[in-house]
Amino acid sequence: MIRIFLLFVIPFCSFSQTVKFRQYKGETFRYRLTTEVYRNEKFASKTISISEHTVVKDTGFYSEEIKWIKQTSYTAKDTVDMDTIAQRVKAYRISLSSKGKVLLPTLTISEMVGPITDLNTFYVAISPALNAQKLSLKNKSIHNPEIRKGHFADSMVILYGIDCMQVTQQLISRSKQYSVLEAIFTPPPFLSIVPLIDTIGKKTFDSPNNIQMIIRSTGDKVNLFWGVEQFSIISKISNANGQIAEASMTNTLNLRMRYNSSRDLKTYEMEMPMIIKRSLKLELLE
Repeated sequence: MIRIFLLFVIPFCSFSQTVKFRQYKGETFRYRLTTEVYRNEKFASKTISISEHTVVKDTGFYSEEIKWIKQTSYTAKDTVDMDTIAQRVKAYRISLSSKGKVLLPTLTISEMVGPITDLNTFYVAISPALNAQKLSLKNKSIHNPEIRKGHFADSMVILYGIDCMQVTQQLISRSKQYSVLEAIFTPPPFLSIVPLIDTIGKKTFDSPNNIQMIIRSTGDKVNLFWGVEQFSIISKISNANGQIAEASMTNTLNLRMRYNSSRDLKTYEMEMPMIIKRSLKLELLE
């Protein structure tokens, strides 16, 4: 699921106890992203993906050029090596520097949509746009009142997808080496999406619906989902260079699903509940 923001950076003072901005130098490093998915409390899948990041000079700033080099998918039935699929992703750039951006590349490989968008979300969570670098021992919590809209359709499997969030940043702890932050993404207290059907405009769960998506089904049918999404990300940030050392995400979606709906969403075979829980871990590899 994806969030795209322009990153504005304020000057960092060496004597400040605030969280440090990302300081780039010529380097290459890798991250391992592990994702476990449960649907209606039952294990669905586990995916382990490896990304390689090379710091390069962009137009007036530094970026991370990202290549995906490995991916393995696990289900209850089998294990699938997807390295060749991961390597088909065209190299793209994101940056946490003062003039950089964290934007999604064009999504062309359906099997890689999840890892690409999830890695982006980990970066967005510590971005200056969400005020992570304003956290300090004297200012341990910041609530961002702005509504953040994420568009995550890939035009292959997810034909339409939008979610809306508000974000609260918290400084959990700070040592000599690391700062530990939590970014909490919660539904706005009011309806923040334009509902595809009247039902979505009504309150389905404890909070107003803040996510809706259309996923390709069989033939000319689609599956319509809507409901409440929320997630939190805990990030361990190096005080030396502002890099993510490790991070974890807990993502919960309480949804209703209309199965095998017509393209105009007026008819469908059945409606059912769907609870999706995702647990993710991002690790910097030595």
